[in-house]
This record gives sequence, C-alpha cells and structure tokens, in this order.
Amino acid sequence: MIALPQAAPRIAKLTALSIGVALLATACGGSSTPSSTGSSSAAAAGIACPTASASGAGTSSAAAGGSVPPSTTTTDTPLKIGSLLPTTGSLAFLGPPEIAGVNLGIKEVNDAGGVLGKPVEVIHRDSGDTKTDIATQSTTALLGQGVSAIIGAASSGVSKTVINQITGAGVIQFSPANTSPDFTTWDDKGLYWRTAPSDVLQGKVLGNYMATCGAQTVGMIVLNDAYGTGLARTFRRQSKQPGAR
Repeated sequence: MIALPQAAPRIAKLTALSIGVALLATACGGSSTPSSTGSSSAAAAGIACPTASASGAGTSSAAAGGSVPPSTTTTDTPLKIGSLLPTTGSLAFLGPPEIAGVNLGIKEVNDAGGVLGKPVEVIHRDSGDTKTDIATQSTTALLGQGVSAIIGAASSGVSKTVINQITGAGVIQFSPANTSPDFTTWDDKGLYWRTAPSDVLQGKVLGNYMATCGAQTVGMIVLNDAYGTGLARTFRRQSKQPGAR
C-alpha cells in the first residue's frame, strides 16, 4: 500500500464511505419525489415519511450551513481506490450498476476537489464468482497497484476468499452487498465495512412478514452459497418463533 500522510487512512475511509453511499443511491435509484400512492401506502402502514419543503428541496445541510472548507494538506501521491465487482460469472448482472456507483462516487469526490489536493484514481477489477479464483488474482493485482481501499465483493462467498488478504495488507474492504452474518465478528482489524444489512436482519423481517400474513407452510428456493443458505437458515429460525416477532 502506498504511504500517504498521517490523515490518509481516515480520508480513505471517508472516501470509501461516500462511494458506498453513491452505490446505494445507484442501486435504489429512481424519482426522489414521493408519489401520492407511495405516501398513501406509508400512511396506511403508520409510517411517517419526510416531505420536501417547497423552497428547500434538494438542499443539503452542508449547503445550508456553508460549504465544507477545503483541506490545507496536500500530497504528491493520489489516493487510489480499487473495485472488486463482478463482470463475469453468476453475478455478472450486478456488476454494471455497482461499477457505475463507484464511478459516481469518485466523480463527486473529484468534482469537490479530490483528496489532499489530488483527484482520486479508481482501478476496476473483476471479482468473478466462487467457482473461479478470479477474485484472488484481482485482489493481488489491486494491492500491487497500491490501492488504499477496495470496493467489493458483491458476493459474501467471494468476499470470504479475499477479506484476509485485503485487511491483512492494511487495506480497507468496503462491500455494497455482503449480507453474511459471519462478517459481523470477523477478525478484520476494523478494516471491513459494508452497507447491506446482515441476513440476521433480513431473515427476521421475512419471518415476521410471513407470520403476519398467516402463512402455515413456506417453501424456499435458495442459492447454494453463503448468501442463500445463510438467509434461509436465519429465516427458518425466525419463522419458527412463537408469533414470529
């Protein structure tokens, strides 16, 4: 990993976080204006949704309170971010929108002046899937190019094959899609982050939903990997709870 000023690890984390937010925005993209149908449904369910004001819609808190002051620290070495997202394999359909999210995050950071006076550089690599060793090869290449953070992988199973390699090198790993509960207690030296909720939460929500709907029997068709079996296991456990609450 390329040596940056002392503030760089924190800056790399913040940059990775902003890119992760962009990934979420890309994955959940759509109109930002609530529809009347959506508002009515939410109201019926007892959910209070925020509404945009007539004069302040789209205005961020930063804009309202003044722009963030530029950093007075500079570096001769630009911050490099790598992506480890699928362009081949069973999850290749997830790659394009996730890569677009990374590019959007990088663009927003660079449009705001970059990091420490330099534009952030991004290097994209394929993660493949668990049937290949592409992720390990791509990770080795990214680490060799001096990245300070790696966005990916999309698959929990793939991330498990490279998390020790990435965090062991002192590099941040930031996944937009990993849901395996195993990562919650992984010895990652505080360098592994994710934006997707754990299967523990998703399974509980599914179990509660089925119980609320009065389902007596449930059939499951799941992927035979860390994601599919983990989610099914959590759902099965939750759905058997009395009242499934």
